Amino acid sequence: MAEILTFLPGTMCDQRVWRPVRQRLEPRFSTDYIAIESEVTRQGMLGLIHSAASVGDPLHLVAFSMGGYLALEYALDNPGRVASLVTVASSAFGLTEEEAVERVRALDLLAKHDYRGIPPARINQFVHPSHQSDPDVVDVIRAMDRDLGKPVLVAQLKETSTRVSLAPRLPELDIPLLLIGADSDPFVPFTAIERMAKLIPSATAIKARNAGHMIPLEQPVWLAARIAEFQG
Repeated sequence: MAEILTFLPGTMCDQRVWRPVRQRLEPRFSTDYIAIESEVTRQGMLGLIHSAASVGDPLHLVAFSMGGYLALEYALDNPGRVASLVTVASSAFGLTEEEAVERVRALDLLAKHDYRGIPPARINQFVHPSHQSDPDVVDVIRAMDRDLGKPVLVAQLKETSTRVSLAPRLPELDIPLLLIGADSDPFVPFTAIERMAKLIPSATAIKARNAGHMIPLEQPVWLAARIAEFQG
């Protein structure tokens, strides 16, 4: 069993995205958090992971969305620094053409206008219909977005818009991996999670029910139980 589980957030998220899961894992597990939202460059984000991996035993990472891509990239580039990895709602395949176009459009709008926060319609895209009125989900998303603000949004969109597909390298991974997706995630469909699992001999893919992209907030009890089972 891992002594410490180290958590990574996704785009426009901070440690609040993991709080409900971490609370349910403690005290059985010690947990830590890497604040990649504090860095404005991708190399800076990877550098924070590397700093955490350099001070003790190899990391047991639990990473959400953008953080999952960075964790996979780091594990591939630094064999021996990561002992196990759980990715949640995260794709290794880079951005689709549609996603890349949308990010260019978003950055153009942000350059020309003030950012007034994530609109309700956008929140609803990330969340399963059964959770769209749940304050434990939507209020946390809104608060993280408000507190991180436009500078973090712009930096994260810029620095993660050029991510390439890691698919050709995934078979190199020889650590235990748990790949978690959701039944209603429009951004990372479960078919993408299954494709990743087929490329990694040591990987297992499982699906969260009644969840959109924000699995850590939407299904924290279920997710904490799956992480605990994975760690043994």
